Amino acid sequence: MLLFYGVYMELNVLGYSLDKEQLKAALTSDTNTIIIAGAGTGKSTTMVGKIKYLVLFCHVPLENILCITFTNNAAHSLEDKIKTELNQETKVYTFHKLALEILKDHHIVKKIANDDLLEYLVEEIFFSVPSPYFTKLFMDKNYLNNPLFIQYQNTIVRFIRLFIANYYDSECFDVLIRKAKKKDLPTLKIIKKIYQMYVLEKESSGMIDFDDMIYMATRIVEDKGIKKHYQYIIVDEYQDTSLVREKLVQAIRNKTNAYVTVVGDDFQSIYRFSGCDINNFLDFKKHFKPAKELYITNTYRNSKELIRVAGSFVMKNPRQIKKKLKASKSIPKPIVVCFYQREKEDFLKLLNQIDDANIMILGRNNKDIYSVLHPKLKFENNQIYYQNKNIYFKTIHKAKGLEEESVIIINLTDDTNSLPSKIKDEHILKYVIKHFDIYPYEEERRLFYVALTRTKNYCYLFVPKNNPSIFARELIKNYKEYISIIHL
Repeated sequence: MLLFYGVYMELNVLGYSLDKEQLKAALTSDTNTIIIAGAGTGKSTTMVGKIKYLVLFCHVPLENILCITFTNNAAHSLEDKIKTELNQETKVYTFHKLALEILKDHHIVKKIANDDLLEYLVEEIFFSVPSPYFTKLFMDKNYLNNPLFIQYQNTIVRFIRLFIANYYDSECFDVLIRKAKKKDLPTLKIIKKIYQMYVLEKESSGMIDFDDMIYMATRIVEDKGIKKHYQYIIVDEYQDTSLVREKLVQAIRNKTNAYVTVVGDDFQSIYRFSGCDINNFLDFKKHFKPAKELYITNTYRNSKELIRVAGSFVMKNPRQIKKKLKASKSIPKPIVVCFYQREKEDFLKLLNQIDDANIMILGRNNKDIYSVLHPKLKFENNQIYYQNKNIYFKTIHKAKGLEEESVIIINLTDDTNSLPSKIKDEHILKYVIKHFDIYPYEEERRLFYVALTRTKNYCYLFVPKNNPSIFARELIKNYKEYISIIHL
């Protein structure tokens, strides 16, 4: 119960009574708001609580509340929760679905380009047009098969995707080139040419990609407004917003005067590679004035010992927002470092030692699971069939938002493509990434935080005895009282 504007309020949502922080976040309705929500603190419940309060207490029509999240699964989940709570149907949008609806409202119908169109175009160009520049750059006449050349191609694809997500048009490209260092000009000019060919390919085929769709929708809203009479805009996972997405929210807000509420956690910003920029979250109060900052800090998933370790670990980076999560659950040593020497045999031993029936295995990359699969383990559709247990594999990126009884983190070696990944961003990307890491392994540190906090009980770190990850070594060194160590 909370004293709110002189009235004691209590709100039950999805069978739970909101705690004081959740309730305050749900009831704040007279300003733009950023809700900084830690892992497992019930942000979805809080969002549903806010919608319930607006509909039942403030008499806002449900159709006048615009809800945006980042994945189709998250959208469907939130729709189901709202229907359960209010017994009303509503549509929760992804940014792409919202943009598509805005285009359709103005009778604009476009085909959506395949996700891999850009990669295909880059490959076609480089394989069909041999270049003396590439021969000189890689000092190799057979540069097409050179691993560095393949990395170069991937960098160009990433550059163009980041450019579209954060800058967008050819005029901006000209500005980049005018400001560029002389040594970068040949590469930037090649990238610009490929970007122009990509734009031409889409136009000639009558296609647009997802960022085009959001950009076009934003221009329509800016020029013609939006048909819906939105009073409130609620955006989930705002730490993973790109500039084009934020501009769409700003355009709708400017045309409707709607209050904007964003929910997210800067500790869990892990999609920079796709154009997302944590600074949109950190600078929300500058971009949506006036705005209030609220926190929800009671985690209902992790033990207090685990969040103490994970929070301290991620806040080594001074750019992260300082916050202290709280929990009522206590597990004295929730992190178990499992040293192995024979990877597949020892992984099987570990599975036999875990009592929980539900186990999530997390890796840095899609292929990580294959290094630990013992012949006795049947693996199919990311599921391991063993001893009637529910054991499944996900990459850490795909596990964000999920939780499980026990978690095993694999690929904790001290190698280039492990956790943390030591693959450095090519320097050319500095033209489209506004903020490079100021603290070592910033995003990898957040990725490890996400992995640690998926567990309800224990988190098992599967670590090679002779080549442990620097993150594993850091935990062992700094948090001995919260860690147990076993040798498999």
